[in-house]
Amino acid sequence: MLHTVKDSPLSHRSLERVLHRLRPEDHLVLWRDAVIAATLPAWQARLQPLADVGHLHVMREDLEARGLEALVGKPLTMTGLVELVVEQGSPTAW
Repeated sequence: MLHTVKDSPLSHRSLERVLHRLRPEDHLVLWRDAVIAATLPAWQARLQPLADVGHLHVMREDLEARGLEALVGKPLTMTGLVELVVEQGSPTAW
């Protein structure tokens, strides 16, 4: 299953909630303000296991728009997101 999170972990608990519900085969896409999590050392440790198996994706355009660089996760373009949706099915938005 594919999950997407759009809200910053500094102001919402969406990312925390989805991390508790992920199954080993699930993929997670951080986009909009959620990309902030991939830039924070405090979140890096929590996201690293997902990144280690190649299931954490971070929208490149959203990182660039905020002048940020991810510490964890695979950068993903809009084209890559479309391909991931085709592969994994419609995402569950958090």
